[in-house]
Amino acid sequence: MLETSDFLKDDCLKINCTVGVVVSETDCPRLHSIQVPESDIGSHFGILLENEEGSDITFNVFGEKFHAHKLVLAARSPVFEAEFSDRMEDDNEIVVTDMEPKVFKALLHFIYRDSLIDDEEFVGTSSSSMPSVSDALAAKLLAAADKYDLPRLRLMCESVLCKDISVNSVANILALADRHYAMDLKSVCLKFAAENLVVSDYSIGAAVMRSDGFEYLKENCPSLQSELLKTVAGCEEEFSGGGKSRSVWAHLSDGGDTINRSVRQQTWENGGEQNQGMWVQLDGGGDGEGSPRQEE
Repeated sequence: MLETSDFLKDDCLKINCTVGVVVSETDCPRLHSIQVPESDIGSHFGILLENEEGSDITFNVFGEKFHAHKLVLAARSPVFEAEFSDRMEDDNEIVVTDMEPKVFKALLHFIYRDSLIDDEEFVGTSSSSMPSVSDALAAKLLAAADKYDLPRLRLMCESVLCKDISVNSVANILALADRHYAMDLKSVCLKFAAENLVVSDYSIGAAVMRSDGFEYLKENCPSLQSELLKTVAGCEEEFSGGGKSRSVWAHLSDGGDTINRSVRQQTWENGGEQNQGMWVQLDGGGDGEGSPRQEE
């Protein structure tokens, strides 16, 4: 039968076909779709916290009572889990002495709702307007996140504090980040401080070094100063492109002042007595008239 077929010619069967290669894929819109709303489990747990239904543990924070649920707290925090396992079953009140009520309230809000509390003091007041960075609610909540081992809350607080980094606050925030293992925030602070210590405008770098926070670093955090020095060295190399570059840190350490002048001690004779003063030389080596100026 094949031999008599019209498709077979000279004992050959030819098949013609077209081959296509798919190099990209395009999603075609479906005619029908069903939208799934975002998870609202946080709001349900939040209601559970607010109405105190089924609560089995009470926290006494400087006289203010907070009712919560051991199971929820233990599921969120390994510190709470360990604390509850070591307590007697009938011991259902815990006294908290190292945290303000508003901070503990914000802590519970995060544990139940997985979000930062919508509080004017938290979202409307920056740490830069506080007498001290540590007075900011975000800073106190960062300490709470560290205490109860809540890494997501720690990152949220780091994000808030990161927005408040400035020449005046960077040293304080750096010390805070180091103390509470906020590594992302610490890295940002080190880079910010180092970049401002390398800039050509010496007044900016001097403002960093002469801030209260920097004085605190010098007195209490020598290891942080060492880390900052290494970061400064890296920035100097990056900015100079392999050439010579002088940071404000190095300039002031060698006796410079904040307006790019070199300062040296000078002793001179005055009526048989020796007196000491400060010779201040401008970049050109004097006051423009060929002689240095003297500051008593």
